[in-house]
Formats: sequence, C-alpha cells, structure tokens
Amino acid sequence: MSMTANEVFLTLRGALARLDKDLSDFMKSQGLDPAPGSQAATERATYIQAESLDTVSAISSMLLESVGEHASLVVKAMTEPINTLACWTCVRSMLESSVIAAWLHDPKIDAHKRVSRAFAHRYEGLEEQVKFGRAANVPTNDLKKLEDLIDTLEQDAVALGFAAVRDRHGKRIGIAERTLSASEMIKIMLNEECAYRALSAVAHAHTWAILPLGFKRHATQSPQSLNGARITMLEKSAGSVEGHAFHVVRAAKALALPVWNQCLYFGWDQAKLTELLESIYDDMKAKPVIRFWR
Repeated sequence: MSMTANEVFLTLRGALARLDKDLSDFMKSQGLDPAPGSQAATERATYIQAESLDTVSAISSMLLESVGEHASLVVKAMTEPINTLACWTCVRSMLESSVIAAWLHDPKIDAHKRVSRAFAHRYEGLEEQVKFGRAANVPTNDLKKLEDLIDTLEQDAVALGFAAVRDRHGKRIGIAERTLSASEMIKIMLNEECAYRALSAVAHAHTWAILPLGFKRHATQSPQSLNGARITMLEKSAGSVEGHAFHVVRAAKALALPVWNQCLYFGWDQAKLTELLESIYDDMKAKPVIRFWR
C-alpha cells in the first residue's frame, strides 16, 4: 500500500530523529579511544607528533556536536507549525560542519595528510578571527597577537615537514595546504555540490529559491493589478513532501558520513553501524544509490 504525502513526511521526520539519536548512542557505546590495531591507533603510535592527531579528533568531535544540534533543529522545524525555510538553512550548516569532520577522519589518507588538513582548517579559522577583530575594532595589539598566532602555526607546520603555502606574489594562502572552500570540500567529500548551492541560495535570500520552497499562490485571493503591474498574492506554505525528502536525505548524510569515516578510522564496530544505517534508510525507503557505505 502506498503512503499519503503526510505519511511520507512523518516517516522522513521520524527517521531523521531516530538517526540522530541512534548515531549518538552508537558513538557512546564505542568509547572515546581508537580500537587497538586500528588505523588511528597505529598513526598515533608512529607519527612524529601524536598530539597533532589528537587535535584532529578534537576538532572533529566539536563539529559532530554542531551537526547533531542542527539535526535536532531540522526535526523541530518539521514539527507543526512547520518552518520550511529554516529546514533548508539548518541542513546547509550541517553540511559545512559534517564535511570537515569527514575530511579530517577520512580513512583513505595517511597521518601526514590528516595533520596537513587540520593545519589548513585551523589557519582558516584564525584568518576569520582576524577579520572579525578588524570589523569589531579590536585594539591593534590584540590583532597583532592573532596575526602572531598564525605565524606560529605556520612555523609548527614547517617544523613537521610541511612547505609554506604561498601564491605567485608570495602571499600566504594556507598552512600545510591550500584551504578549500566549503563548496569545493562538499563536492569532493560528499558529492553534494548541487544540494549545497540550493541550500545556500535559501540562506542568501535569493527569491528564486525561497519562493517555491516557502510560499504558494494564495488560495482565495485572485491576482490584482497595481499601477498596471500584475500582483499575485502569496501565502506561507509548508512545502512539498519532495522538498522535505530532498533536505532530509542530505541531513541524514551529513549526520552519518563523518561517523562512518570515524568508525573505519578508529576501528569501531562497522557491522553494528552498518546495521543501524540500513535499518533507518529502510524506514526512509531510500534507494541503494544513496546508501554511501555500501
């Protein structure tokens, strides 16, 4: 028996809420440390500066907290009264945090590359902090301290064998490696560039994205004319079930992929996590093509 649009909507919302909880419970059950013999344990035992790898995991952990909080907000936004536009902007934030966490714990790279990515991410953060300080009219001495921190971070990277990253004019454009934009990273790691651009269009208040997602033609008021211009009355809309399916699928991926990468990297119970994901994606009636772990 086929489900009604309302039943599909409720199923999607319930699956996302369950995924958020079940992934959190899974991570708690696995503990904080890598399993003996895992890729993470081996890297920490052999890399020249194991503390750098602890930093990688610390950054990833904070980002996963952000992903989880935004997932909770998506579920709340999908609960009556529905906040259609907020659903999309929350998922956009999820993708940005998720992709960095997945990027740092990517099991396909080695320790040196992992630390390189952490340096690049930390450099971007310090650069943004300096820009914020200038905008907030932070005293010159405090800005100088932040700029000195960037210099120190670069020196630490060079000491570990990373080359200075400069453009053709000699300007620093990264530390250890060039900093990727969010869209670049999402394209490479999540294969969700198209979705990210659609989500960003909502966040950036572009009418072409906002109108079809959050509004519909007014049910009773006919188009009117004002100074020769045709005016169509609109009203807020809860959106289509297809639209909600679109952002729920991306929210689910943002939740699951970084946990999957950490599971492989830390040597956690892969069979248990696979069973969890299959069960929830079955609930969503998800097609095989979007089950990235297969």
